[in-house]
Amino acid sequence: MTITNEVVETKLEEEFYIGEEGVDDPLEEINGVALQDFQEGTEVANGSYVVPKEVAVEELKNYGGQKDLKDKCPDDVRKMLQEKSLFHVYDHFVQSIVDTKTTRGSLLGKWKDQQFISVLDQFRDDFTAKGVKVALCKRKSGKGTYRWLEFIDVEKLDGSYVPQYDVSNFSGQIIKTCHTKLEFPNGVAVEELKQWGGREKLKEKIPIHVEKMLQKYDLIIEYKQMVDHVVEAGVGCRSKMWKIDNLRELMEVYKPMFSAKGVDSFVCHKEEYISHGQYGGHTEYFRWIEFVDRAEQPSYQPQRDAETKKDDGCVVM
Repeated sequence: MTITNEVVETKLEEEFYIGEEGVDDPLEEINGVALQDFQEGTEVANGSYVVPKEVAVEELKNYGGQKDLKDKCPDDVRKMLQEKSLFHVYDHFVQSIVDTKTTRGSLLGKWKDQQFISVLDQFRDDFTAKGVKVALCKRKSGKGTYRWLEFIDVEKLDGSYVPQYDVSNFSGQIIKTCHTKLEFPNGVAVEELKQWGGREKLKEKIPIHVEKMLQKYDLIIEYKQMVDHVVEAGVGCRSKMWKIDNLRELMEVYKPMFSAKGVDSFVCHKEEYISHGQYGGHTEYFRWIEFVDRAEQPSYQPQRDAETKKDDGCVVM
């Protein structure tokens, strides 16, 4: 079993306009489409994520995006809102976003998520009354930050889809890497596998979100068995450092145990190259486990999938 040393990312995160020239195609980083079960849908975040066809999407430019938001409405959004007799609500919502200057920075017009949501909250009941849920979504990676609005036809999807990048549903759990910050929604519990002293730290304490989910589904015994197995067999023979191939193989044992009680598990992996300038550089490794409550997150898929991008991914346990 080996871990590739290929460099994955070398630059700090930037925010940019949707469709801006010079932006790297995130499909080179991960295959977001392959992570999901939707046969038809709309690509967002420059192709890195797909929403089902029952969701209409309006992408937001990160800087100065209020002009396009006011002047342009995607055809799919217009069609849904007209069918639901909601276009007048949408017009008032957009105008309120434009008029409320605190929703964006004064210098470059960068969106301020919480202020944006505070305006959106004023219109949620109007949308909900006609069967539409609206979510401000944000996806971050080393390649950049993308924002978009999702207009979800609740009746057609019948609870089978939850927007996993919904800013208002982020749980506060994060994985900080050298180049980016990964955020996770409610219904997903995360346990980081530290590179240094990770085996001891894994056995010391259960993260609060993980513990609550395990208690909810009576999975404490299975979890402790899994931890013992990970500590023993998830590392290299000599270095005692985490090895993603080892983790991927041994975790297959626990997939049916967790999924039988409504929890899917993923072991995740990310590598980043740290430059030392003229003196070369080194690679940092980040690994974590995600526990997904399928009652809360029926459509969730992790951002890093080793099956589609083996040097920068995660796999179902």
